[in-house]
Parts: sequence; C-alpha cells; structure tokens
Amino acid sequence: METVYVLVKTEPGLLEGILAELKEKAQVTEISAVTGAYDIIIKVSGDYITDALGVVVRDIRKIKGVVSTETLIAVRM
Repeated sequence: METVYVLVKTEPGLLEGILAELKEKAQVTEISAVTGAYDIIIKVSGDYITDALGVVVRDIRKIKGVVSTETLIAVRM
C-alpha cells in the first residue's frame, strides 16, 4: 500500500462542503482541518503510487473551492 499526504488550500467559507465531499472518496483514509498555511491535510492510500496520485489529480483538485494542493509522498525507511 502506497501513501501520499495532500495539503489543501480552500476558498473561504467552503471548508465544510469540501470536507464532506472528501469523506466520500474511498481512497481518502484520513482527513483533518488544520491551521496555518493550509486548511486541510488528507491521507490518501492506493495499491500503487500512481493510484494515490490519481486521486489527487482526478478527484481532489476538481472539488469546487479547492484553490491549491501540495502532495507529499510517504517513503518507507
């Protein structure tokens, strides 16, 4: 199982709706609203790294109110 963490900036006032939509995504395994430069951190898992990254490109970035994302790929040490 491969994992990526996605940092998300949202438009003001749309956070709750975005969180609700993210909860419907099967490969999204954890979601937290956070303070600081980003509004949400998401943990996405997939059998292959391309599966996890595909969720970011196909699903997360297309949600209304998502302004930008930064993707961090988890590495096993």
